Amino acid sequence: MTEIPRLVAEARERFFEEGELDDPSVRATIQASWRRSQFFGVEVDWLDPPYQPDIEADTPLTRAARPVLDRLESALAGAAMSVILTDSRGRVVARRAGERSLNRYLDAIRLAVGFSYAEEYVGTNGIGTALEDKRLVHVFGSEHFATRLQGMSCSGAPIRHPISGRVEGVIDLTCRSVHASPLMDAFVQQAAADIARRLLEDSTALENALLREFLAANGRPNRAVVTLSDELTITNAAAAHLLEPADHEILRDKAFDLLDSARGCTDGTDNVVLSSGRIVRLRCRAVTAGAAAAGAVIEISVPASSPGRGRPAPVASAPLTGLAGHSQSWLNVCRQVETRCRARSGLLLTGEPGVGKLSIAEAAHRRCFPASHLAVADADGLDLELLGADLAEPYATVVIRHLDRLPAGLVPALAQVLEAAPTGAWLVGTSAAEAPDALLEYFPASLAVPPLRHRIDDVRELAPVLLRRHAGRRPVTCSPEAVQVLLRMLWPGNVAQLEEVLRRALSRRGAGEVGVDDLPEECHATTRRVLTTWEAVERDTVIAALMEAGGDKARAAAQLGISRATIYRKIHAYGIDLSP
Repeated sequence: MTEIPRLVAEARERFFEEGELDDPSVRATIQASWRRSQFFGVEVDWLDPPYQPDIEADTPLTRAARPVLDRLESALAGAAMSVILTDSRGRVVARRAGERSLNRYLDAIRLAVGFSYAEEYVGTNGIGTALEDKRLVHVFGSEHFATRLQGMSCSGAPIRHPISGRVEGVIDLTCRSVHASPLMDAFVQQAAADIARRLLEDSTALENALLREFLAANGRPNRAVVTLSDELTITNAAAAHLLEPADHEILRDKAFDLLDSARGCTDGTDNVVLSSGRIVRLRCRAVTAGAAAAGAVIEISVPASSPGRGRPAPVASAPLTGLAGHSQSWLNVCRQVETRCRARSGLLLTGEPGVGKLSIAEAAHRRCFPASHLAVADADGLDLELLGADLAEPYATVVIRHLDRLPAGLVPALAQVLEAAPTGAWLVGTSAAEAPDALLEYFPASLAVPPLRHRIDDVRELAPVLLRRHAGRRPVTCSPEAVQVLLRMLWPGNVAQLEEVLRRALSRRGAGEVGVDDLPEECHATTRRVLTTWEAVERDTVIAALMEAGGDKARAAAQLGISRATIYRKIHAYGIDLSP
């Protein structure tokens, strides 16, 4: 029994040194998780999971889980084992049982209420890996990615909602490795099934009505069916094949418009254009539970004359004027933003900082209403009087940036200004996180702008555009080798980070061809997350030492006064690669 943990521990060290592993002594599930952890930039030597102090204690998941947790707590009273319940993001919402010394250690490694044990923060573990794999996972001792978890063993099982199929959370048993039992898997599997059953029992009458109508409509052959409400969307296989993610919002808007205009009727029929350009015909039927409206069932058919029947219509061949990139996800967003602009329909653009939310709104305005007023306001310094005047301009476009930063005290006042604004202006909000709920009614649709790492080939077109923006009249290009380095980066800061990298490269190479050596140190490392100031300094110090040592890791480690194992860990944690 001691041979396998030793082999796994040795394989783990080789993985940190070599960056890749194909070892039969390590389960495929664990190897895949180690690679993801490395990609996420998880630090091996310390744990720093994010903390959310205001975890909601009374949710459908916690209500359904409470009796199950009570039973497990009673069964494990005094045992050296703890029961953990997390939400779908890996945040701990409850912790039960466990002897006093175990609970003290769990507090020390921050496996406590409010902390997230998602794989992207702490690496391979029973909670985060179960969420990634969406199945039962057992992680034993040295299989953990983080060193501080090496002495622990855990089994985690995802909890799926029986109606929506969504993973609502994870139930996990955690103990010290010396106390691990093969029965842990059976315990958590049964507990997850019991919680899922209680979720079904506790589902509202509206959700059950939606499920019954979906099953009835799905019984008809060769029919794409979508059932939706404000909180729930269910699709069959035919609909999933036909629809893109952006189409769900299009269907939702059209279905409820049809049912509203039916004036008391329970169904309506009309054509709609999907995000791919394909025209489909909808038959919408209202779903009710007693006197309450639950949602709608939509049956979708493709008319024989529909463009692109049998295959998606081609996307637009060019982005909005002034923007660069030809990836399909980017072109889809450009087209949908332009459609909303022409319709003067309020729009919330979401996405990570630096993806270009403001740029795409401005570009749509320039194409559709170039002679009209364009105003951009920042939510954390909002002048409500000026905003009201901008909204009153004929055919104006008004962009309110960073709605997630709006002070809570200003939300009611902003809602009042938007409510009083005359119709006709195109209102756009941008947000990198959740916008205030009280403002969402003024933005009937939302679109997620894809991060740069999801359209990485667009870097080829973005680089020359951004270089020209900062080079002025100087002749400057980007060498093919430098472009290859830019293409392998993950760009956690997105287009804004790419622009800053090229601006710094230009400060080293005033004109001519920007080469690999002109790129700043961060371009020789890939990391999925934005680094802290200290981490960025540490990464650049390691890169500088490696470059001075000609890539010799042992010599660079000696120069820095650290062990070779530590420099290998830093290289892989920061994704450092000095090859062209």
